[in-house]
Amino acid sequence: MPTPVPVPVPPPTPLPVPVPTPANASCTKYAQGPYAQCADNCGSCFNAGARSGVICQGGGLSATGYLCPPDASNGDMAFACMDWTFGSKQMQEQEELFRSRTGADVFFGVGSFGSDDQQKGLGSCVRLVVDGMGKDVIAQSINTGSDVSGNQFDLQVGDGGAGLFNACAGGSSPGVNSMFSGTKEAWGNQYGGVDDREDCENLPLHPAMDGPMKMAGDDLVSLCKYSFDHGARGQGGHNPSIVSIGRVQCPAELVFMTQMQRSDDPVGFTPQSPMQAEHACQADIPNSPLDWCLTRMMDCRKPSGAWRSAVVPELMVSGKKLVQTCTSDGYTRIDNQCGCFDCDC
Repeated sequence: MPTPVPVPVPPPTPLPVPVPTPANASCTKYAQGPYAQCADNCGSCFNAGARSGVICQGGGLSATGYLCPPDASNGDMAFACMDWTFGSKQMQEQEELFRSRTGADVFFGVGSFGSDDQQKGLGSCVRLVVDGMGKDVIAQSINTGSDVSGNQFDLQVGDGGAGLFNACAGGSSPGVNSMFSGTKEAWGNQYGGVDDREDCENLPLHPAMDGPMKMAGDDLVSLCKYSFDHGARGQGGHNPSIVSIGRVQCPAELVFMTQMQRSDDPVGFTPQSPMQAEHACQADIPNSPLDWCLTRMMDCRKPSGAWRSAVVPELMVSGKKLVQTCTSDGYTRIDNQCGCFDCDC
């Protein structure tokens, strides 16, 4: 019997290349009206594909997402997040994840760093060696301030001082237009907060909307004490001296906290050419500049990095163009993919 000749099997017809699901598909939650465009095209959403969150009803169709206002006006208001604070339980967990991944044992933080780049340093991370702190600090700049110089870092710590804008305390409707109940007196100085560790005891423990902070295991008194205990501030309102500072890659674990990431980050977590301090911090000398000082703040207010107008799109990673802010409880994230309903913005 003749051996059968194998019949060649034609190659399978290639499947059509699937059309990728647009990263902005989740922007459909901004479709509100009968002629909404978000269901099909969310291209007007500046931060499409960002991490989800609750919708801000900021008093109108043009006051939601990244346009959620920093002040209450017949609607919701955006706040800074309390778990960004130096020493929060979540920050400590992220530090441990980073140490496990890289072997680098550092503190994490956020705040303001004066820079003359295209977006005033927003989104960039720096590594600081600070006199008296047991570990280096890798901190991300998510805010700007005209009073913050290029060799100074203004770190968010528990009751670090509200500065010009206080969304933490003193509001007429706590939980609506201020995060915490009570007056401003217990919070100490407008710039710097309480002077001494024992003064932390007078602070309110939790925001007016206290559930999420309690669930996270944080309280303001402990966060305030943590900043003293780990050298981020000293007794008598003392500001520590920065020994060196230089830009580094933003750790994924820190980006998780802020949801802001630049596309021009350097590679690695050790600065290549850090600036070395020219002198110690002279903040204790009246009218002296704050260069080479680790200063501090906590105003609970929506930071500069949460505004579309503050960033250069080409410098940012898609879906991580803006800082993701919180509701008045300080922990619940606000969806910041779009700036208004129906994507007409």
